[in-house]
Amino acid sequence: MLSCLPALTLAAVLAPEPPKRLDVRPIAPPQTATYGLLGFEIRAPWMTGHLQMRMPETLNSSLGLHFIDHDRADMRPLSPLRTWPTWKQNRMNGAWSYSVRLPEGVEFSGKVIPYADRVRMEFRVRNRTRQTIRNVANQMCLVMSHSPDFGERNTLARMWTFRDGVPFDLERTTPTPRDKGRDPWVLMLTRSGARTYAGPRDYPDGWWVVDQAADLPVIARTSVDGKHVLAITWDGDPVYLMSNTRIPCLHAGPTNVFSVEPGKECIWRGTIWLMPNDAERLRRAVEKSLTP
Repeated sequence: MLSCLPALTLAAVLAPEPPKRLDVRPIAPPQTATYGLLGFEIRAPWMTGHLQMRMPETLNSSLGLHFIDHDRADMRPLSPLRTWPTWKQNRMNGAWSYSVRLPEGVEFSGKVIPYADRVRMEFRVRNRTRQTIRNVANQMCLVMSHSPDFGERNTLARMWTFRDGVPFDLERTTPTPRDKGRDPWVLMLTRSGARTYAGPRDYPDGWWVVDQAADLPVIARTSVDGKHVLAITWDGDPVYLMSNTRIPCLHAGPTNVFSVEPGKECIWRGTIWLMPNDAERLRRAVEKSLTP
């Protein structure tokens, strides 16, 4: 029997549904504006709990410290926030973004675009002063503590990267936590970072630099059930990968810094993946994301 549906209606019925995006939403603002997490939460349909992306954790330059999301007596921002930024959503593509303009003439903004198995991030800093601002740098932090799938603390279990072209478990790095006598907080240099890094190898009661180096600027953790993987990378050829398992969190930069002339801006871009546990698929995705 021929259908009596109008052509447009029939086309809509036959058209494949667009892939569902990961659930991204802003972290709730703090009760008082000065300190609090500025970033977003991520949920996948198969996850319990959620992840948090602190975007940024800190922002600094030659002018001083512009932003920090927690209260530290030895790290006071130049202009503590009095009004918390409002995230705005683009309903067409699901993107969220915010912008902050500080009294010292620095403007910074964040944007996140969700897809079916990843989110793309952009972080920008614009110079609104009349002088060149040097050493513009930030720290980003992907927090796993609210996710039973990825949030196991004080262990490098199921954390990995790529070394010599294949997955490499961070539990195999040396020195070991037993060697250090404390819970793991490790920095793993990238291949390029290993050629240039001249800093300390150990911070008392904190992090240490491991002996091995990573092929690609990505750090990952497999879910407890072994079915999925969480991974993060930033552009700019970061010097090191890091995990503080006491939180626990994942860092893959960015470690590149900029000098920004008046009226100009600098941009960092990164990706977080939540995908089936397929190392080769992740490797290809990372390499593609780093291609100019």
